[in-house]
Amino acid sequence: MTELFTITADTIAALSTAPGYSGIGVIRISGPDSIPIIDQVFKPASAGGNKFPDRKAIYGRFVSPQGGSTLDDGVVIVMRGPNSYTGEDVVEISLHGSPVILDQALNTILTNGARLATRGEFTRRAFLNSRLDLVQAEAVIDLIMASTLSAVEEARSRLDRKLSNEVLSIIGTLTDIIAELEADIEFAEDMETVPSLQQSSLMDVQTKMRRLLQSADSGRYRSEGLRVAIVGKPNVGKSTLFNALLGEERMIATPHPGTTRDAVSETIFIKGISFVICDTAGLRENPEPVEKEGIRRTLNWIERSDLVLVVMDVSAPMDDYDRWAFDSCKDAKKMLVFNKTDLPAASIRPDPYVEPDSTVTYVSAKTGVGIDSLMDALFEQGSAILSSSEYSLECGLNQRGVALVGAASRKIKAILETISTGHNPGSEILSLELTGALRDLLEITGDSIDEAVLDRIFERFCVGK
Repeated sequence: MTELFTITADTIAALSTAPGYSGIGVIRISGPDSIPIIDQVFKPASAGGNKFPDRKAIYGRFVSPQGGSTLDDGVVIVMRGPNSYTGEDVVEISLHGSPVILDQALNTILTNGARLATRGEFTRRAFLNSRLDLVQAEAVIDLIMASTLSAVEEARSRLDRKLSNEVLSIIGTLTDIIAELEADIEFAEDMETVPSLQQSSLMDVQTKMRRLLQSADSGRYRSEGLRVAIVGKPNVGKSTLFNALLGEERMIATPHPGTTRDAVSETIFIKGISFVICDTAGLRENPEPVEKEGIRRTLNWIERSDLVLVVMDVSAPMDDYDRWAFDSCKDAKKMLVFNKTDLPAASIRPDPYVEPDSTVTYVSAKTGVGIDSLMDALFEQGSAILSSSEYSLECGLNQRGVALVGAASRKIKAILETISTGHNPGSEILSLELTGALRDLLEITGDSIDEAVLDRIFERFCVGK
């Protein structure tokens, strides 16, 4: 990484534990002056030749260098570079978790030569010093933000380089092919056809990239949860159902059609599976301008969802709006939810909408009757999705990775299609196109990346990480 970016030589510090009162608070320092600074502000309880041996907890007093007064007693661990998280000299100070103590201690460290770290700067330095690649760096924040055990496992797998190794394998193959093409150019060899070995290697690369793209949903399921859209015509009780699933009054529910104008989502957990439930605007013709935008967002959510709950009112005859709502998600995996069972049922039954393999539940979102059965059905559907072969992969690309692998895949697909017609683009054109694909893949690991992209990635981090 040092060839791409300038690594600053200053020393940074920040609180690494969450703000607020706690039993222990940790301040982290990284940079060339870390050990000189701690030598000024921390006095070990036991005198020795080496006051701060590497990776050994030292008990002592945190003091003010000016007056020598004790602020607190605690423990210091020094980790000398390059064998540290950031690749620099790192010091971690554990004190009592009082915000007053920690603020004063941090201010003392800043006064004595450090500056306050920016968001994600410790991990950014780990990336710049080649302690982590960019896939691993992104996994760090995902590990911290994980809300389920499966999300932890997925992020941990990326941090252990499982995804990086798959990407690097493709990068290695492309690099070898480009090197062969460059040799052809150098020695002015004019081949009439692309060598079968190169063509076979490109097909293997394309297969591996297709597998990576297929694994993206697996990673999203683990890290974000399954996306579930609640869809139906206005006033069928979508918001009431949304509140019932959440167990709280999250959305305003009224008897007037068109109350929900936007898509609103919340996460729920059913027997360990995470679901992102979205309450959407009702689908109907000739909506008001604001409602029209809400319907556009509803259709977008349907397209992006893993599962759709199509809600219908069993107390009223099925009409064209019901059919429109049903047809809007005809290509989606769906469950039918017939709501308002607390009211007298209409004479027209909803059988035309029930397909042979449909999952159907009857509920009263208002009274709560049937909600447990609906949640059991959601769990069964979620389990079926998560047990698919794609989900068995340990980790998957995030949105940034999907875009980059997709871009590389399209370039190689175009090359293979050209070759399949019997046309040889020539070594120079092939090398140029494959270099573009290689650059896309190198951006995933961070071996070729714009600094503005790095800024966006590390903005997700907290200051102390």
